[in-house]
Amino acid sequence: MQKKFVLVIFILLINSIVAQNPDKQIQSTVSKIYNFNFEKADSELDAFSVRYPNDHRGYYYKSMMNLWFFLGSLNEAYKDSFDLYSEKAKNILEKNTSEKQSEIIKKLFWLGMIEYNKSVASARANDFASAILSLKNMRNRLEEAIRLNPEFYDAYLPIGLSNFAFAEVPAALKWAANLVGFNSDKDLGLEYLQLVADKGSILKTDALFYLSQIYSRVIIEHQEADKILSKLIKTFPKNLLFNYSSAWIKYELNDLNSSEKILRNILSSNDKIFSYVISNSHLLLANIFFAKEQYDSAMVHYNLFRDNRVNNDYSGLANLRTGICYELLGNRNQAIKFYEKSDEGNKDLDEDIYAEKLGKLFASKPINDDFKFILHIKNLIKQKKLKDAEELLKDVFTENKFSNRVKSESYLLLSDIYLMNKKFEDALDQALQSIKLNSLKDNTLAANSYYNAALALVNLNRENEAIDYLEKIDQTDDFDFQTTLKNKAYTLRRKIVKASD
Repeated sequence: MQKKFVLVIFILLINSIVAQNPDKQIQSTVSKIYNFNFEKADSELDAFSVRYPNDHRGYYYKSMMNLWFFLGSLNEAYKDSFDLYSEKAKNILEKNTSEKQSEIIKKLFWLGMIEYNKSVASARANDFASAILSLKNMRNRLEEAIRLNPEFYDAYLPIGLSNFAFAEVPAALKWAANLVGFNSDKDLGLEYLQLVADKGSILKTDALFYLSQIYSRVIIEHQEADKILSKLIKTFPKNLLFNYSSAWIKYELNDLNSSEKILRNILSSNDKIFSYVISNSHLLLANIFFAKEQYDSAMVHYNLFRDNRVNNDYSGLANLRTGICYELLGNRNQAIKFYEKSDEGNKDLDEDIYAEKLGKLFASKPINDDFKFILHIKNLIKQKKLKDAEELLKDVFTENKFSNRVKSESYLLLSDIYLMNKKFEDALDQALQSIKLNSLKDNTLAANSYYNAALALVNLNRENEAIDYLEKIDQTDDFDFQTTLKNKAYTLRRKIVKASD
């Protein structure tokens, strides 16, 4: 009886889309996918494939959903399903022998998209050889589609992403990519992404999201990323990935309360599939409490991050900060246990590299007053209490208890505050004072001071002088958070070039 009931419901679902155009039906279903209504989308895709057995899109979007699930959880079962539905979609496409140019272009595009998705799945599974081979196949198909119709804009997105991505990969992987004829061009990649965001149809949402990630992580323009994500969330309010990305941006913009509100909504969803988003939401919420100096609450969420994490990304940072929380709350013995685990993170991430370095130091000797002072100032800045931070920093230079190293960093933090307040002459003066007082030649302080000086100079229309300081960053090595600072320097160079055109 129950089976008959299910069959009747399934038939009714099929009949409900009979009168609809398949393009409109698939667009409606894809909107549900982007809005994280996966159960409804899944049943609609099954019905779509029954109704239109020669249309690959039912299976393609099933594969895409399972790819998302795999990326969000690293559960191999989802990768198996992704492979299965990708193959079904590919088989249908390859049976299409139409000689109409429009059909050939569509076939090339969708086959290229399948290869692109395979490359993403392989890279996430650390199978880089397969990822590169799939990317090569993707480029061959999509470049041919573009040759046949340069205005088929969606085809530019995966090519643009691969251009951008391979400009960022380690040298060893670039060498492997060069073997199969890959080039990398950040600027061209960004141009292609913007093109699809402006003129694409099938992949417009994807292009906008990827742009937001590039603006937030590589081309450091957080305000632009925030605008894009706000629009995406307005259209797809239940998309956890869009929401998490928005929370991360607001944290970077020092809007802690807005970030916290979004994160609490994500965590209240009780999502069971996207464990990566859930664990990172706990981590970001912990960082917010850390910045607010609510250390008990921070530790709760660092623990929840560890309980839910799917890999070792940011584990070093979480352990380091848990240790700092314990020590600042007076429990040095417990703190040491976490300092000793600060090497458990991902050695490719700046945050985890820094955590291991600092964890070793704090395991051997207690946190000193200098560190506590600088941490408090940084937390005040994160809370947007800029006036309080400025007053405390100015006191540093009238007291003898602080070392030149702390004074140098204090000048740098003052420079940060003046940049936020758009007082560019003052920001430049403080950056130069930091450089002058950096007698120990601390590379991290030096590189960040060079950047602040360059940023102030650009805003003062003194671009040639700014370039000199950017070159000093290139000549500096072995400093903390190199990737982030070099990306900021790259963004500043782009602005200088644009201004001169």
